[in-house]
Amino acid sequence: MKHLILVCLSLVFSALAGVHAALAVPKVAIMPFDIRDVEIEGDPFAKPKATDIARMQLVAEELKKLMETSKLYEVVDLAPFAADIEKAAPFNKCDACEVEIAKKAGADLAVTGFVDKLSDALISLQLFVRDTATGEMKKTMSAEIRGNTDELWLHGIRYLWKNRFNAGVDKK
Repeated sequence: MKHLILVCLSLVFSALAGVHAALAVPKVAIMPFDIRDVEIEGDPFAKPKATDIARMQLVAEELKKLMETSKLYEVVDLAPFAADIEKAAPFNKCDACEVEIAKKAGADLAVTGFVDKLSDALISLQLFVRDTATGEMKKTMSAEIRGNTDELWLHGIRYLWKNRFNAGVDKK
């Protein structure tokens, strides 16, 4: 009888562990966004404008907030990896180096963002998602922004989140 109870308890705990694994959401590392600004291209001493840097941080934070509130993803803390991130940046030129950083942070997915600023009136916001286990590109997406304001950049990231990032995801 004691053996039967142990077997039953073992089956119950195994079932609960399976349910927990099924409920686990992917862990995501969102890297700092990169920018190419045509206005300063070719000038080796030029830096992106402070307003553009602030907007890249704004949209990255908005993406984190959207992920966390959706409960579809868990955003990992990258603060302990700041030195690795600084060394690897810009991510659009490092040949998937974000994958190793994300993997060290315990993430299943690595997200990078890129802003292609042709002018203040024509901006492209792009997101790239890689699987940290394989390095495979899972998703790429882009939104065009017609204007250079916080609200327009936020509209762009919200559009990508709603219409591209979660395309095909079951939102139970």
